[in-house]
Amino acid sequence: ADRARQGGLAGLRCEVKISGNDQFLVAAGSLSLAVLMTNRLLTEELAAAQSRVDLLGIAVSAVMLLTVFARADIQAREKESVRLAGVEQDEVDSQLPEASQKTLRWAGQMLIRVAAGAKGVAVVHRGKTLLRQGIMGRAQQVEVGPIVERACRDGSQAYLADLQILPGKREFTYLPENTQAVIIQPIGEASAIIVGADKIRAFTALDLQMTTAVGRLLEQVVEA
Repeated sequence: ADRARQGGLAGLRCEVKISGNDQFLVAAGSLSLAVLMTNRLLTEELAAAQSRVDLLGIAVSAVMLLTVFARADIQAREKESVRLAGVEQDEVDSQLPEASQKTLRWAGQMLIRVAAGAKGVAVVHRGKTLLRQGIMGRAQQVEVGPIVERACRDGSQAYLADLQILPGKREFTYLPENTQAVIIQPIGEASAIIVGADKIRAFTALDLQMTTAVGRLLEQVVEA
């Protein structure tokens, strides 16, 4: 679960959009607070009634401001997608049964078409490359590195939401060098699906769940 959040905040920035009416409330609330606080600071002695009025005014102004920011449209904006420096591939291990080849191709195509930002899919089984689909890197074979090995050993999905900031990005030579995000889905102890994206934080929770489901399907294929 921790690895699935790696790089989660990288490349992320927030913008608070406030409507015209709310801008008026912000201005009015801020001005009221400033006036009331100044009045309390500069007046040496306040009557009890005046003190209660001031406190009520401060409370109302604070509520106005809190209401505005509670309604504010906070949107997490991520970096735009990049043009991946790779080559389009559609390769499947020809030594596999025809039915297995079709299943692998179908799985790769589905992930690329459905998962947001997914541009390339590789499947490796016990050191052997079974599938290279979509935009891939220069290396023609999937050489499993420490990150993929750890995911397979633990049997848990890993989501590298901002690959470019990680030193371990060097192991993904079979993906384009500027791949932005990666999902590693173990298939048993020595196999994995690797999905590359063209955008930081490209994948949603639904994409991760779908990749897990595809992994369970392909486990039957690679172990056959």
